[in-house]
Amino acid sequence: MTDEEFQRLKEEEKKHLRAKKRLQRTLRALRQRNEAQGVLQRMKRAGARVLDETESLVDSLRRAVAQDQARFEVALSDEMSEAEDLHEAEEALREERAEALLRQIKEEETSSRSRPSISEDDEASEEQPEDAPTQDGPDNTDGPDKTIGRMGDLQGDLRSEES
Repeated sequence: MTDEEFQRLKEEEKKHLRAKKRLQRTLRALRQRNEAQGVLQRMKRAGARVLDETESLVDSLRRAVAQDQARFEVALSDEMSEAEDLHEAEEALREERAEALLRQIKEEETSSRSRPSISEDDEASEEQPEDAPTQDGPDNTDGPDKTIGRMGDLQGDLRSEES
């Protein structure tokens, strides 16, 4: 082999080695790229899975919130209706008490009309002339012959006059 052939072979070998290095670099770059794409795909799938899980959790949370809101609204409406019922019952009780009080007052009025009251006796005594003799005048110290529920009062007045 001559020097020229040797040099040519050497140059070809250098070219071959350089091409091999380029191919190895390209292969490494492709592997890295494929690895990065694989990681990216795994991340996308994991992200989609997390999104699905989150979406299902959000849906279950929405359902729970809707149920809680419905329970709250039902409880609130029950409270409102109970408050209304209580208010109605209180008003009915007030009306019933007012009616009972009116009946009691009417009964008292009718019973007081059937028997003369002290004020009616006083009015009757005022209507008598001052000159007219009365049963419980100064001559009669034993007390009046007829009294309507005032015997104790008249006897007390007589005793105080004697003292």
